[in-house]
Amino acid sequence: MSGLKKYLTVMPDFRDYIFTAAVLIFGVGIGLLLRRFDDGCNSRMIYFLCVVLVARFTKGYVCGFISSVVGMLAVNFLFTYPYYEFNFSLAGYPVTFAVMLSVSLIIGMLTTRLKAKNLFQADIEREKISGNLLRAVSHDIRTPLTSITGAASAIIDNGSSLDEEQIMSLVCDIKDEANRLIHMVENILTVTKIGEKTGTICKSLEAAEEIIGEAVRKFRKTRSVPVEIDIPGDLMLIPMDPTLIEQVLVNIMENSVIHGKATMISLSLEQQGDNAVFKISDNGKGISDKVKKKLFEGYFIHADESSGDTKMNMGIGLSACRTIISVHGGELTARNRPGGGAEFVFTLPMEQDKNYFMDTDLIADEGGEDLWNTKTRS
Repeated sequence: MSGLKKYLTVMPDFRDYIFTAAVLIFGVGIGLLLRRFDDGCNSRMIYFLCVVLVARFTKGYVCGFISSVVGMLAVNFLFTYPYYEFNFSLAGYPVTFAVMLSVSLIIGMLTTRLKAKNLFQADIEREKISGNLLRAVSHDIRTPLTSITGAASAIIDNGSSLDEEQIMSLVCDIKDEANRLIHMVENILTVTKIGEKTGTICKSLEAAEEIIGEAVRKFRKTRSVPVEIDIPGDLMLIPMDPTLIEQVLVNIMENSVIHGKATMISLSLEQQGDNAVFKISDNGKGISDKVKKKLFEGYFIHADESSGDTKMNMGIGLSACRTIISVHGGELTARNRPGGGAEFVFTLPMEQDKNYFMDTDLIADEGGEDLWNTKTRS
């Protein structure tokens, strides 16, 4: 309860007092308009509404208390006959005044408490996610570091008895594990940076074909699995953060190979309504029902039941992917294909009333090695 008390006892700032005054002035204006049509009963209802609004959108109890007292005095002065004077001597009015003030105070306190409880629960959820991520990070980072240390120690301790081929093999292992570690840290930084910026990113119009091409190039630096790309004949320009979307594509393709044991990956792009739809499918072993339930949660340990290999965790990578797509305003889903393998689909919204297609003939061909098979749709 100490955490909840923190939200209840916080003092309002200058903006809260300005908001309280604005709500009360607005309530008085509406009440004066309604007074022309009734005896002030509706005006009293406006007063309760003002108390709820102030309690809901300001910090702590103070502004809610102020709005209850000031509002009650305004009801007496403006909406109770005789108008424009305070009068607490009318028969039964002191009781009415006390009841209305009590009700307004209770409404304000309950509203404030409910808001504080929601904030407190949101904090608990964030801490839970952070703890889950920390557990996953601890497991995942320890494994490549152990492998790097072991390989380096083998070279240092037994270098004189190892031939050149064995030493090169150990060095390659160190490089691979270091790359894994870098990739892991990039995913973690992505999630935390987006969180620190309260879910906002800087988007610009980007050529989807170039983003896909660069993602495949990065993927092919560490994997020899062929990637077949199916894209529209005209270049699609999509509002996105190119680095983040590129990372999503690489993460998903990496997971297809590492966890799905895929030997072929297909990547397609199309526009459906106001969304650009990316599909990454493979011919691997698919996603088990047990794994599917926690696929994007970022903290489960994925084990290969046949080999007992638990050294690689796909949770962080796919959790980062979902976070990235979510802050873009899109959605990431996964399913098993009827013919075998898995399919990941994510959408990115495209601004309406604009044509995001460009004639590919206008794009200069920069050349370079053909690392994938590309099919275009006219």
